Amino acid sequence: MNALGLLEVYSFTTTVYAADLMAKTADVKVIAFDRNRPKSADAPAPLVMVIKVEGDVAAVREAIEVGKAYAKAEGKYIVSHIIPRPGTDVEKMAYLLDINRDKYNKKLPKSFLNSTEEVPNVDFSIGLLEISGHAASVTALDAMLKAAEVRLIHIEMRLGGRLVTLIVKGSVSAVQAAVEAGEKIGAPLGEVFGKAVIANPHGEIMKFFDYENL
Repeated sequence: MNALGLLEVYSFTTTVYAADLMAKTADVKVIAFDRNRPKSADAPAPLVMVIKVEGDVAAVREAIEVGKAYAKAEGKYIVSHIIPRPGTDVEKMAYLLDINRDKYNKKLPKSFLNSTEEVPNVDFSIGLLEISGHAASVTALDAMLKAAEVRLIHIEMRLGGRLVTLIVKGSVSAVQAAVEAGEKIGAPLGEVFGKAVIANPHGEIMKFFDYENL
């Protein structure tokens, strides 16, 4: 590993969007997402995520800066750091991956360390809605699927299901309509901690989601 970049932010939505920006900006590999809980109940989202990327020092620095700028603009930046030439044993921790492995992620490996899988080419967009509460998330999902021609590709459940991120795929206009509908119907039932639409997400992001066989 030439250089390791770490970007710590609040919310799963912020994580995916920032990682997509990072992969599109510089020649880096997104090697893992990991998570923790915030220290304070006043945090802007009840979930801390770490984006881990690798590449040469210049590319990692460029990626971290763009991800950091986005997270700061959203009020969800915590900390970032770059480690040039990390030691061999650091890789074991760097590649620790914490993301739901359920019916939507049957192919996701436990680690991308030494992975030879090709990065997929993507010709669709994704929409994310991060909301608190199981009832709110199910209601929001129903609204999203009824509002536009989209398909559910991932459900990221945290805090025992008290924080749920719904990810749908479709055209830009479809996922935009779905996210708006989900927020409108779900917000009265649970707090919305994140929402985003990503046009043509980078393959470095989509390799974490088993979206082809649904």
